[in-house]
Amino acid sequence: MRDLEERTRDIVDSRIGELRARPENASLTPAELDDLAGKPVSKSAISRIEKGKPPSVDAGRLLDEALGAHGTLEVLAGAARAEPSGHLPISPPYFVGRESELGQLSRLSSQPPDPETPTVIVVGGLPGVGKSALALYWAHGMYARFDLVLYAALGGYASGNPATHAEILADLIRGLGIQRDQVPASERQLEAVLREQLRRREQRVLVLLDNARDSQQVAPLLASLAGTTVLVTSRTELSGLVINYAARTVRLDTLTDHEACALAADVIADERVEAEPDAVAQLVDMCGSLPLAILVAAERIATDPETSIGEHVAALTDVERRLQLLDIDDTAGVRAAFEWSYRTLRPDTANMFRLLSLYPRPWFTAQAASALAGVTVDKGLRLLDDLAQAHLLHQVTTDSFHFHDLLRVYAAEQAARQPEEVRRNAIVRLVTWFHHTANAASWALTPMRDHHVHLPPTPHRVTPLTFDDFAAAFGWCSAELSSLPAVARLGVDHGLYFETWRLAIDLFEYLVHSRPTELWITLLEIAVEAAEKDGHTARLAEAQEKLAEGYRRAGRLDDAYEFDQRAVRASSPYGPSRTLGFALLGLGSTARTAGDLTEAFALMRRAQDVFVEARSRIGEAMGHIALGGVYRDLGTRDLAISHGETAVAMFTAVDDQHGVAVALLPLARTYVAFGQFGRALRACIDAQAAYSATADRWGRADALGIKAQVLDQFGDGESAAQCLGEALPLLRGHDDDMAARFDTYLAEIENR
Repeated sequence: MRDLEERTRDIVDSRIGELRARPENASLTPAELDDLAGKPVSKSAISRIEKGKPPSVDAGRLLDEALGAHGTLEVLAGAARAEPSGHLPISPPYFVGRESELGQLSRLSSQPPDPETPTVIVVGGLPGVGKSALALYWAHGMYARFDLVLYAALGGYASGNPATHAEILADLIRGLGIQRDQVPASERQLEAVLREQLRRREQRVLVLLDNARDSQQVAPLLASLAGTTVLVTSRTELSGLVINYAARTVRLDTLTDHEACALAADVIADERVEAEPDAVAQLVDMCGSLPLAILVAAERIATDPETSIGEHVAALTDVERRLQLLDIDDTAGVRAAFEWSYRTLRPDTANMFRLLSLYPRPWFTAQAASALAGVTVDKGLRLLDDLAQAHLLHQVTTDSFHFHDLLRVYAAEQAARQPEEVRRNAIVRLVTWFHHTANAASWALTPMRDHHVHLPPTPHRVTPLTFDDFAAAFGWCSAELSSLPAVARLGVDHGLYFETWRLAIDLFEYLVHSRPTELWITLLEIAVEAAEKDGHTARLAEAQEKLAEGYRRAGRLDDAYEFDQRAVRASSPYGPSRTLGFALLGLGSTARTAGDLTEAFALMRRAQDVFVEARSRIGEAMGHIALGGVYRDLGTRDLAISHGETAVAMFTAVDDQHGVAVALLPLARTYVAFGQFGRALRACIDAQAAYSATADRWGRADALGIKAQVLDQFGDGESAAQCLGEALPLLRGHDDDMAARFDTYLAEIENR
C-alpha cells in the first residue's frame, strides 16, 4: 500500500510542479487549483497528500480533473485504500490516536490460535465512537500477522434487516475466493464449506464481523470459525460471547481533546485550523469529542471555505439545531447513528432514555433516575443496565451513570414528542425525591437539633433514600453536590416552589458542615426566589437569613447585612422565631466584625431574648457563643467564659457533637485571650475529639490552628508546627485565606 501511496504522491507532485513551472502559475495555491479545475477540490485532500496520506477516491477523481492526470489518481487512490484480502473495506481515510486500543487488539490477538475454538475479541462503544474505523484500521495493519483477512457486514444497526446467518456465511465464503455460483444455498452446507476451507488452508485467519446486533447473531458463526481470530464490533455489550466464548472486550470511549482536535484538523485544511485554534477546540466540545460528529462537522467546514470555523461553531451552539447540522442525510450522520440504537430498545427502556434528558446534569445516580421514571430502584437499575449494554449510557460506578452530551440532545428530541403531562410528572417526581431525601439527610446529620420537620409521605411514585448515620447522609449530599443547584433551578422553573425552598433549607446542615460557599449562596438564592414567587413571607425570611450567613462566610459583609435586615423585616410580624433570632445574631456578628461592639452586644442580647421566647435550644446555645465572643472583645473575662461554657454544656446535654465542637473553639480563644493556656489546650483537644464524628474539615483545621497557638505559648514549637502541618491539607482548596495564614505562621515557627 505504501508504494501505491508514493505513486499517488509522485503524480500529484509532478503535475503540480508542471503547473507551477508555468509563468502564469508560479505561485499556485490550493485555492487556485480549484479555479484551474473549475471544480471544488478540497484543500484537505491536497493537504493529506502533502503529508504522505492518500486522498479519498472522490478527491482523487477531482484531483485527476484538476491536474490532468487522466484517471490515474482515482485508480491509485482506490488501490491505496484497499488490499486484495477478503473484500475488506478500505481503511478509514481519517484516523487519529487510539494507540492504547490498537495495542490491546494486538496483544489479545498475539497468542497462537486454538485449533478447536476461535479467539474472540469484541470492540464496543457508543454509536459514532469509531468502532468500525478502529477495527478496519487495525485489520489493515495485520497482514504481517495473518495470512488471510475475511470480512462480513452484519448490519445489526443499519437500514434494512440485520444480515442472516446464511448471508454472513456466504459473505465469508466469497471472501475465500469462491465464486458466487459455487456458494451453496443451505446453512448446513455453508457451514460445512467454511469449516473445510479454513481447515484445509492451515493459515492464520482474521475474521472481522462488523456491526453485530447481539450475541445471538454472532454465536452460531463461531462453530465454523475454529482456529481463527474473530474481531466483532457492536454497539451493545455482547455478554453472551464473553460468558460462553471467553471473549475479551476492548471498550472504545470518545477521543481525548488533543486527538479530537487532530481529527478535525485532518479534515479541515491546516492553515484554517492554525488560524482558529480556539474555534476548533469549541467545535470538539460541541461534538462531545465523538468521532462521527467531528467528521461530519469538519467535512461541512472543509467544503465551505467562505465561512469561518467560528461561524460554523456558532451555529452548533443552538442545541435544537445541533443534531440537524451533524446529519448527512436521513440514513447517515449522528442522529441516524443514534436512531438505529434507539429503535431497538424495549418501550420501558426507551421511556427511561427519553426521561433522562430531563435530568439537569449528565451525571446521575440510579436512585434519582428511578424516581424520574417513576419505577422502583431495582427496575430502574435494570433499565439503566439495558441502556449501558446498548452503549447509550456510560456506567461510572455500580449505581451511577453518565450521558454523552449529544445523546442527551437526541434523547431530548424524543422526549419533546411525548405529552407535556408526561414530562412534567417526571420532573415533579425528581424534585420531590430530592426534596424528601435532603430532608432525611438533615435528620441524620444533626438528629438532636430542634428545627427539623417531618414531611408527609409523598403522593408520587418515588421512594426517597433514608440514612442510618451521619456518614451515609454526608456522603449522599457530597455525591449529589453538583446536581443540587440544577435540581433546585428545575424546581423553580416548573413552579415547585415549596419543594425547592425546603430542599435548600434542609441542606443547610450539610452546608454548615462542608462549607462549599459558592454552592451555599447559589442554593439559597434559588430558595429566596422560590419563596418570593410563592408569596410566602415566613419562608422568604428564613431563606434570606440563611443566605445572609452564606454571604458572611464568603466575606460579602454588605450583602450579609442587607439580607439579615430583610429577614428581620419579613419575620418580625410573626413574633419571636428562630429566623428572627438568627437574623439578629447575624446583624450582631456583622457589627462586631466592623468593630461596633456596643451595637453588636445590643443585637446579640436581643437575639438571645428572641431564642428564649421561641424555645429554640440551638438558637439559645449559639447566642451564648456569640455573647461570649463580644464579652471577650470587651475584656470581661468571667462573662466571656461563662457564656462560652454554657454553650458547651447545652450542646453536650443533647449529645450534639458538632455543636460541642463549634462551641469549644470560641471558648478556647477566650481562654487564650485571658492567659488560661492549659484550659485552652484541653478545649482544643476536646474539640478535635468532637469533630472526629463529623466531616467539618474547616472546623478540624481551626481546632489545630488554635492548638498550635497554645503549644507555641508553651514553647513547644515543634508540636505547634506539626499541628499546622496537619491543618494545611484540610484547608487547601477549601479556605485558601486561612491556609495562607497558617503557611505564614508555620514559616515563622520554622525560621526561629
